[in-house]
Amino acid sequence: MAYFNCPVSTGTNPDMKKVKSYLLMLNQQLQHCFQSIDPEDNFSAESLLKYQETDENISQLEVSMGGFLSLFKNLRDEVESNIKVLNGQIDLKVSAKELCSEISMTTDTITFRTGSLIIDTTNFKLRADGSAEFSGSITGGSININGRFVVTPQGTVTIQSTTFSKQITTNGLLYSNYMRIAGDADIHGSVNCGDLYASRDVSCETLYQRSDRRLKENIEEIPDETALALVLGMKPRSFEFKDSGQHSIGFIAQDIDELQDRLGTNLPLVDHSGDYAAIPYPNLTALLTGAVKAQQKEIEALEKKIGGTAA
Repeated sequence: MAYFNCPVSTGTNPDMKKVKSYLLMLNQQLQHCFQSIDPEDNFSAESLLKYQETDENISQLEVSMGGFLSLFKNLRDEVESNIKVLNGQIDLKVSAKELCSEISMTTDTITFRTGSLIIDTTNFKLRADGSAEFSGSITGGSININGRFVVTPQGTVTIQSTTFSKQITTNGLLYSNYMRIAGDADIHGSVNCGDLYASRDVSCETLYQRSDRRLKENIEEIPDETALALVLGMKPRSFEFKDSGQHSIGFIAQDIDELQDRLGTNLPLVDHSGDYAAIPYPNLTALLTGAVKAQQKEIEALEKKIGGTAA
């Protein structure tokens, strides 16, 4: 224990003994103050608790050893904001009538409760409508958005909705029921999808289309005469695509629709599921086969007729 050492020799003077005893008592009381008095003992109640209220506003500031509370209410507009720091937890709240935003933070969790979350940083932007911009990379972990967009830690990507992209690069598997790629797609692996839409060229060594009987039902024959009528009614065209200026040849989807209306047929020769009508050109192979067969029948009939006449 620290204490004052009186340098004056007391001798037998009783007054000096009283002075030394008094100084020792003061030293003990000072030590007790430093060891036992809490911060509250150094502040008045008004300093620790501030509360003011009027007809329109309420403000409160409360400070304790456990934390503090700051509160403000606008009674006229029903607006409230408060900050609470207590026992290792921070709570922030802003409310206006039925609208409310809250943030709660602990050592291991941050919780948001709000209507719209807006983030505006250099590498990430999240707007009130839910649209987002992100620059950078995601390393490790996985992504699962309602089971419709899934990225596994191994790099497998599964998409079960419409996907628009200018460029897709993947070193693993890419699964999609519907995908539209407006730019480059560099895929070092397999692509399994229900529908693949490419606005430019598709180049490959071999293109397979599933045609197993076990995958089909309601199989009906297309009469050769119907196939011939459709083929003869089609109008081959040359044209240029507006977006790329690429020169190409083929058919106009609306012309084929008009042709089928005129002939009373309803074959899947035009796809209207996307933003623009499309022609599944592989389907024309069956029509060409039927048209050739129909013409071959006519040729054989003519040959028999000519042969009979010659005889």
